Amino acid sequence: MTRDDAIKLLNCTYSELADKLELTTAAVARWANRELPYDREYEILELAAGRIPKRLLKAEKNLSQPNN
Repeated sequence: MTRDDAIKLLNCTYSELADKLELTTAAVARWANRELPYDREYEILELAAGRIPKRLLKAEKNLSQPNN
C-alpha cells in the first residue's frame, strides 16, 4: 500500500492521515513513492474497518488515566 492508497482508503487528506496515525506530517511525507511500513499499513486497514489499532488504543488509554 502506498501513501496515496491510504489517503484514498480513509478518504482523508495528507495531514489528516498523519493525525489519524498520531504521526508528524514529515513522517508521512517520507512515504512518498514507496510502500508504507507494514505496521502502518496494518493500522490503516484497522482504521478503515472502523477499529482502533492497538498502538493508538494504548495512547488513548494513557491519556484518559488520571495522574496520581
